[in-house]
Amino acid sequence: MAQAAPDDLRPPAGGRPPYPARWLCEQLVRSRIELTSQAGLATHAPGHETKPRIFRDYDIHYVQKGAMEYVFDDRAVRADEKHFVLLPPGKPFVQREARGVNAGVALFFAHFMPLGDGPDPLQTLDLPVKVRAIDPIAAEALWRRLSAHSHAVREGDPWSMLHGKAELLELLAMLLEAAMQKRKLQFDPRRVGPPWLWQVLAEMDRRMAQPDLDVPHLARAAHLSPSQFAHQFRRYFGLPPMKLLMRKRMERACALLVGNEALPIKEIAAACGFSDPYHFSAQFKRHVKIAPSDYRRTVEKL
Repeated sequence: MAQAAPDDLRPPAGGRPPYPARWLCEQLVRSRIELTSQAGLATHAPGHETKPRIFRDYDIHYVQKGAMEYVFDDRAVRADEKHFVLLPPGKPFVQREARGVNAGVALFFAHFMPLGDGPDPLQTLDLPVKVRAIDPIAAEALWRRLSAHSHAVREGDPWSMLHGKAELLELLAMLLEAAMQKRKLQFDPRRVGPPWLWQVLAEMDRRMAQPDLDVPHLARAAHLSPSQFAHQFRRYFGLPPMKLLMRKRMERACALLVGNEALPIKEIAAACGFSDPYHFSAQFKRHVKIAPSDYRRTVEKL
């Protein structure tokens, strides 16, 4: 069976883009995300409201009882019972019990931060975001283990640092997966890199049909030396520029094979930057694990 085409990293011409789940997961696996010592269960009396505050770190809240409202300059987010909320750093907000509840709130919380000099993939998220837990029982059990490990970290237990980080990633995966299923996430890749990075992606799209497109050409679009460009590109995407170009070429080939049944494979190869259709077929089979003609027949039957 043909593999799915790669997730599209390009900003769309308009509207809400589909969130590239594979890219986000790959970046989170590579990034250094650390749980801070602040995690646990907080209870708030009826009518609770804070003064304006700003978090230095990312915060995940899970409302166990009641309902909480988070009021930012540009929006207000209400989290009812069994809902997650992912809160951004550096944005002022007021936290208060949701209006009309007046019964007090209990919520689990955890602070975490990305470390290192690489990109922060969570910058691509339009935060805050809230979503109902898919499995509330599993979510609460995970929070309790996470809180216990956070307390043990404060007491000096080194193994709890490792356990806590693993559970933090599981919790983050639980939240993001639920948000993606509910289409709650908006993706803006321009947040995760400098402007030249997206100029280079546009150049890849514009000149994809040119077989001689290479690193020096792309480096000129970024106004960087080829070596510096290749290093910086890999820092942001986790793969070399020519490898991403090949993925994008394969993605275009998949779309052309399915959407243009009468278009000869030789012309599809040329549109994707291959002057030799046999070389194109070999590369397609290497990356998509099936020959172009077989891919076309397989997808047409679905």
